[in-house]
Parts: sequence; C-alpha cells; structure tokens
Amino acid sequence: MYILPSVSASDFIVENGVLLSYTGSKTSVTIPDSVYYIADGAFKDNTKISKVNLTANVQIIGNEAFYGCTSLKEVSGGKNVGYVGAYAFYNTPYFYSNTDKLLILGSVLLGGIVEGKLEIDSDIRMIAPYAFADNGSITSVTAHDSLSTIGEGAFYRCSALKYVDVSDNLSSVEPLAFFDTAFVNEYDGDFVTIGNGALIQYKGNSSTVNIPDNVRHIAGGAFYSNSDIKKVIIPEGVSAIGKRAFANCSKLAYVSMPASLVMIDTEAFARCKALDNITVPENVGLMGESIFYSCNSLETAVFLNSADIGVGTFVNCSNLSFVKLSGSITSIGNSAFLNCSSLTDLSVSDKVKSIGEDAFKGCDTLTISCNKSSYANEYAFENDINVLQCGDANLDGKVNIRDATYIQKYVAALVEFSDLELLRAEVNFDDKINVRDATYIQKLLAGMV
Repeated sequence: MYILPSVSASDFIVENGVLLSYTGSKTSVTIPDSVYYIADGAFKDNTKISKVNLTANVQIIGNEAFYGCTSLKEVSGGKNVGYVGAYAFYNTPYFYSNTDKLLILGSVLLGGIVEGKLEIDSDIRMIAPYAFADNGSITSVTAHDSLSTIGEGAFYRCSALKYVDVSDNLSSVEPLAFFDTAFVNEYDGDFVTIGNGALIQYKGNSSTVNIPDNVRHIAGGAFYSNSDIKKVIIPEGVSAIGKRAFANCSKLAYVSMPASLVMIDTEAFARCKALDNITVPENVGLMGESIFYSCNSLETAVFLNSADIGVGTFVNCSNLSFVKLSGSITSIGNSAFLNCSSLTDLSVSDKVKSIGEDAFKGCDTLTISCNKSSYANEYAFENDINVLQCGDANLDGKVNIRDATYIQKYVAALVEFSDLELLRAEVNFDDKINVRDATYIQKLLAGMV
C-alpha cells in the first residue's frame, strides 16, 4: 500500500493562515482548513475554477481575491466570513448571475438587484465595497443594529439615495461610501453624519475646522482632497480616524488629536503637503499603513502610543528630521522611513524586536540611538547605519558621567533640553526624563547593565 501525498495541498501557497495564491488546475476547489484569510488577488483571473468551497475557518476575503474568475458559478460554505474586500467577486458568474435579490456570503452583503428601499437583515454585519455602486434606483437604506461596517464606495453615486438609517453600532465607514448621493448632496449642514456620530463627509470650506462634539468616528475620506482647511481640532470622544480621512488636504498644516483616539487607519494623512508636525496620543493602539505618506513638509513626529509603526508610514517625507518613538513600540514596518533623507536621529528601545525591509533606505545621515545589546543595534550594524549608545544627553558623541550629570541638572530645572537632547537622554525608554535615566547611565558605565 502507498500513501500518496496530497496534490491539492501543494497547490495552495499558505503562510500563517493566509492563502496567498492557488497554482492548481482543478475546477472545484476546497480551501484548506488552515486558512482564515484569502489574500488580495489569490485566485485573480483563474478561468478554470467553477466552484469554491469555503470552510468555516475562512473569515476574511481580500481585494480582488476571485476577480476575473469567469467560470466561477458557485461559492459554498463560508458561514463565518465577516469581511470581503473590494471587487472580490467582480467579473464572475457567481456575482452577476445570482437569482436572489441580495447576494450574501457569511455576514457580508455583497450586492444584488435593488429598487427603491433597501432593508438590510439583522444577520448582516458588513456591506461590501462597491456593493451597490452606480445603482440609480435605491432611494433609502435601513439597517439593523448588527451592521458595523459599510465598505468603500458601497453606495457610490447612488444618485436617488435620500434616506439613510443605520444603528449606533456602526463603527466603520470607508471612503466614498455615500459619494454623490442625494443624501449627502442635500444634507443640511457642513458635517454629514450617520449612526452614532460617524462623520462621513465635510461639506464646508472653512480654513479652521472644529469638529462637532457629537462626532465619534471620522469616516474614511471625510475630508479627502479638501483644499481649504488649514487647521483641524478633533474633540474628545472621537475614537477613530478612517482610511484616507484627510488625504490630499494640500493646505492642512495642523491637527489636534484627542486622548480618546484609539485608531488611525491607512493613508489617513497621506499627501498632506503642508503638515509640519504631528503628535499621536498614547491610547492609539491601531495604526494602518502609509499614514503620513508623502507629507513633504513634515519635520517632527512624536508617538506617545504603543501601536507599531506600520508599512510605509513616512515614505517620501523628505523634511522629516525628528521622530520620537515611545518605549512601548515593538516593531517598525517595511519601508517605514523610506527616502526620509533629512532624518538624522532616532532612538529605538529594547522592546523593538522587528524592523522591516528597507525601513530606513534613503536615510543616509541617520544615527540610531539604542542599547548595545538590543535588536536595533544588531540591525543597524547589519545595514551600515550609524549607531550610538543611547544616553548621549549632551550631544558630544560619547556616553559618560557628564551625561548623567547633565540629566540631573535638567531634572533640577537648571538647564533646558532641545528636542534632540530629550531624545538622546531618554535612556531607559520609560517615556520620561528623570533621575532614573541618570542612574541608568551610571549603571551602564559601571557595567551593571
């Protein structure tokens, strides 16, 4: 007897539960049990598969995952699917030939044929991106308390849509969800809100914007490409800034973020070319990718929070010179500081255990301050980055007893520190400059740490 290896298993490229691609030629495919996430474009333009069986473990289907699968007629299972990305099933018979009024997968409403009123069932948690885009027949949308996410462009250019009633449980509205609808265009007031204070679009033209106190969530694209605003005050109570919320706001120079903020999503401030400094509050636990992408005037950034620095956070921020990372940050993503040619000093704590590919490519004058035993020190050595033992408070290029004394003088208010001195003096990475830093340097010099 022979035990043959599973041919189908080798057809799936899976890493850490993410199905990256399918290389097989079968017409009927069952997703492996180990997969919880089908990645962007995993089956894109596969013209052979006609049926896909999703196991109960599949929870997320990425952008264009099955796009262009022109033979795909049936998708079974997937009862636990809770998120579907943009165009996941576009250009498939499954998406366009459904006989039901609405096409639902798991708890996600993918789209369907609707005229007049759209009433969303209680088991729907998400409306997929572009689910009803360009539908000129929908006049109203009513959703139950279960709905938490409205995807990008879900009702894009639904010109007849005048009435929207969603629950207070709505937590995420992605960009362009209600773009060019009658509901937005005819809304009375500058701040278009739905649900429990989800600000989906700002219609005003003020240079200084004080977001109303009733807003709890700034939705994706809410201020996208606004060329008038220069200053934004976000009030306490706002917990999230959505995807591309302020992207392309060319004159935006100042943003005040509240302590209540817990999430800043992908490209939230991308290409804000007048933004010159930013402080991320300590309660922010989630940060998306490329948040400050191509903010050419950005000079300083201070992170008081614990969320990791995501992929491409500061790509092409050519004037960025000063960045303070909190001592709680554990990783720096791929290309995080790519082409930040003015970045000269960065302190990295011992808690950072991962620095991604090309994180500091193009930062030719960078010096990383860190402890000699740290991962950051090893990374800097391997990537030919200047490195300095943290603790050089007086900026003389050395760490000695003079630095400990200098810190003690600062604590006693006998001297003031520049931003760079504050950065270098924070040697124990507890996000404070105090006598403990001076003591740490003394222990370091004595070989005790």
